[in-house]
Amino acid sequence: MLLACWTVLTVLSGGIDLGDGLATRGATGAMLAALLAAPFAAWALMRSRGRAAPRSGPALLAIGGVAGLAVWAGISILWSPAGDMAWTEANRIALAALALVIGIGIAALMPHAPERFAVGLSLAAAPVVLWALLACCLPTVFGSDYEPSRLQAPVGYWNALALVATVAIPGLLWVAGRRGGDARDLMGAAAAITVAFTTIVLTYSRGGLLALVLVCAVVIGLMPGRARQVAALGGGVAGALLPVGYGLTTNALTDDALIAADRADAGLGLLWRIVVGLAIAAAVAWAVQRVLGGGRLTRRRAGVAALVVVVAGVAVGGGYALAKPREVGAWISARTAEVTGTSGGLANTPGRLGSLDTNQRLEWWAEAARSAGGNLLVGEGAGSFPLVHLRERTTGEDRLNVRQPHNLELEIASGLGAVGLALLACLVAGVAWAAVRVWQRRGPPTAALPLAVFAAFLLQSQVDWTWTVPALTTVAMAAGGVVIAAAAPGPVAGGRPVPQPLVAGAWALAPIIMLSALIPWWSQEKVASGNQAISAGQPAIAQERAAEAAGLNPLAIQPWLLSARAAALVGDGVRMRAAAVRATEVQPGNPAGWAMLAIAYGDTAAGQAAWRQVLVLSPYDERARLAVEPIGEVPHG
Repeated sequence: MLLACWTVLTVLSGGIDLGDGLATRGATGAMLAALLAAPFAAWALMRSRGRAAPRSGPALLAIGGVAGLAVWAGISILWSPAGDMAWTEANRIALAALALVIGIGIAALMPHAPERFAVGLSLAAAPVVLWALLACCLPTVFGSDYEPSRLQAPVGYWNALALVATVAIPGLLWVAGRRGGDARDLMGAAAAITVAFTTIVLTYSRGGLLALVLVCAVVIGLMPGRARQVAALGGGVAGALLPVGYGLTTNALTDDALIAADRADAGLGLLWRIVVGLAIAAAVAWAVQRVLGGGRLTRRRAGVAALVVVVAGVAVGGGYALAKPREVGAWISARTAEVTGTSGGLANTPGRLGSLDTNQRLEWWAEAARSAGGNLLVGEGAGSFPLVHLRERTTGEDRLNVRQPHNLELEIASGLGAVGLALLACLVAGVAWAAVRVWQRRGPPTAALPLAVFAAFLLQSQVDWTWTVPALTTVAMAAGGVVIAAAAPGPVAGGRPVPQPLVAGAWALAPIIMLSALIPWWSQEKVASGNQAISAGQPAIAQERAAEAAGLNPLAIQPWLLSARAAALVGDGVRMRAAAVRATEVQPGNPAGWAMLAIAYGDTAAGQAAWRQVLVLSPYDERARLAVEPIGEVPHG
């Protein structure tokens, strides 16, 4: 049931809530997930209180880390320049904590939990992956006009979709290599890997491909049945070559902003190639398994094979460099320009798969680092990076505006400081401690399956805003919980269960978490309704919705901006200025409030002062620069 709910969360834009005051299906998904997870986590803790896992050292360390991080994010509302975004971030981290507790509790009760979790996750990811491919193959039925060429539906973000497809791989590898499995298991797993691999490549996600490599290395490296797993993986990749090659070279599939009808023929071409690829995958997997035979593919043999491949590659590359040093030097210079970000940016085309361009990440990381350096201990407040970026950026390109620095540690350091980093380290250390315990105590090797999911999440979060996608965070935390439970099987020693007051406290905390998720979402719904009223020329209704939204979430600036727009619609300058002033009081560090105030006062001294404050908070705001330019007060740098 929980995995089915995860599928729904993933389909609802992955639960992504950018905290911009707009009611989206992602925000709705995150809210519904919290309403379900809070009581279920308390139930899981109650049912597993007599098991060893919830009381183990790794569990206490990991739960303490992520729960402490949620609490610290909530406390940071006190100093955050955007209290509503800090509230949203606290709710998001609380949802991750609930997923961790649920993973520990259920896995402590369920036999063979790691493999059941992995296979269940493969099944839960299947509707999402199939939806994504069908949106491309049958765009007039499952897609829409003007979709980007990169696969992203139904998650709404290509890199997140790539990780969803990646976390389906461990379960498929287990099916292929499990003891007692037959040729049908092997061939079916290979065909499913073809579908997942095709999806990952057609998202053009380099982080997704890196996560896939890590997942395969962890599972194949730590689990038995390697020969059959390698056969399934080889078959899956072979089967994907035909649809992937077509999908990356057909203009109707690689061009953006086409209407769905213009993609229809190419989509059908992709569909039949996928079908053929399934048959190829099954046949190749069967053939590879026959070649490898029934012998064991040990870690030693696999390591030797990998070393031979690496040495051969180095030898070939070195020989080519000696033969054509000028061409190699030019290639190295081009790759260096990509890494340093001097290549001019990275387009959303298939060519990005072979590029080392960081796509502005170096700039975003530097912005977060400067912010963290100025607020080393406590940070600037959870969820504050959108405002940090406006202040720290070195270019006026609004198309490069971001809400996260695309690196988990820098995001935490900027928002929550050294305290936040220490709590995050406790979470990771708890799962790592459990993984070491599993292999020290010769626990189930299938613990590699959820460990691979957790590791893939951490890897992608180094170069992306994975932490902000609840569908990804919850599945990774649940996977970490399964690893922790695998390290502490059985009932608690000495009959010392989880204390009853702690269980009672979890039940008491559940409605608080549920209300904390519900209230800001409700406020966003009111703002969205007010925006619709303005579009319909109904300012009175918009004012009413703005007042209701502000009452629900006094930390949000959006209700006051809505109120100011509604007042402007009827020409009520006094009310517009009052609402804009209130916006600057609610979030004095947000340039949006000051921009509204400047507009409200117009070309007056007060308006000029407001524009100058905008430039203090966002030095490259073009509107503010144009407004103050006549009096020679345009800041530089």
